[in-house]
Amino acid sequence: MDDFNISTKHNWMNATLTLLAFLSLTFSSFAQIDKQKYAKELAGNGKVKEALAVIDEVIRNNPPQASFYHDKANYQLELKDYEGLMMTLAAGIKVMPDSVSLYDMRGTWLEAVGLYDEAIQDFTTGYNKAIENKLKSHLLANRGGTKARTRNFQGAYDDLVTAIKLDPANVDALNNLAAVCDEVGKSDETLKYLKQIISIDPEYTAAYVNMGFRLQLLGQHKEAIGYFTKAIEMNPNEALAYSNRSFSRLRLKDHEGAIRDINESIRLLSTNSYAYKIKAMIEIEMGKIDDACLNLKKALDLGYSAQYGGEVNDLINKNCKK
Repeated sequence: MDDFNISTKHNWMNATLTLLAFLSLTFSSFAQIDKQKYAKELAGNGKVKEALAVIDEVIRNNPPQASFYHDKANYQLELKDYEGLMMTLAAGIKVMPDSVSLYDMRGTWLEAVGLYDEAIQDFTTGYNKAIENKLKSHLLANRGGTKARTRNFQGAYDDLVTAIKLDPANVDALNNLAAVCDEVGKSDETLKYLKQIISIDPEYTAAYVNMGFRLQLLGQHKEAIGYFTKAIEMNPNEALAYSNRSFSRLRLKDHEGAIRDINESIRLLSTNSYAYKIKAMIEIEMGKIDDACLNLKKALDLGYSAQYGGEVNDLINKNCKK
């Protein structure tokens, strides 16, 4: 499976804190719920360290609530304190072992940093503890998307079919299901699911990325570029739209446009191993073999083989022999 846009989503990953007016710090006059709100105001004004201190006080002085730990983890994410973030989520789960949202949040973070087995375990625990069908469907969509990243396509497909039965309007599950259809011999279902997503949510950017990718597989690169461009217009920070559009431009021999797009994709998502493979392919066609070999090595270092297969190794063997 190439660069299909798999969705493993939780609101905390893309949250934008609301900017509010600065309030003077008077802890003693605030109820605890006001202190939590105040921490968010501080963070919204860029005072993330101060927000972290406030939410720590809230956690110390109150019965545990999942939202306290969500907020603290978000502040640590802002501060790039990834080890602290994981410790916060572990602490929250320790005192609230039945909190589905904390397992979901930790699983989403683990998936984002490539710890797929651990993420699957958290999504599984959350799913087993969840009661409502919509929440169960959400966790299965996340688990199925993560299984796809480990190339367990049949396991992913089974999870995602169940997710859609539980919640037919779950666009993340539909998107991930479309992504794995080719891998389980059900290519004829892909466009059906993508069109279903757009009918439910016309603003769902990933569906346009994946429609373009499907057209790529059919060799229809001009048409594919149209879908990728639409996705970029909807979300200028959609890294996979740039990387996929770069590939189609490469196939149309637009090397200048291809290199511009792939550089932007890497700027937006520097951990995407697939993007470095595309950049290497462009450089090979442009005769920049040394640069290409460096990018192929980068793709391997970022786990390309585990997620996508052996193509990078093949390119290295063909182009980078000493």
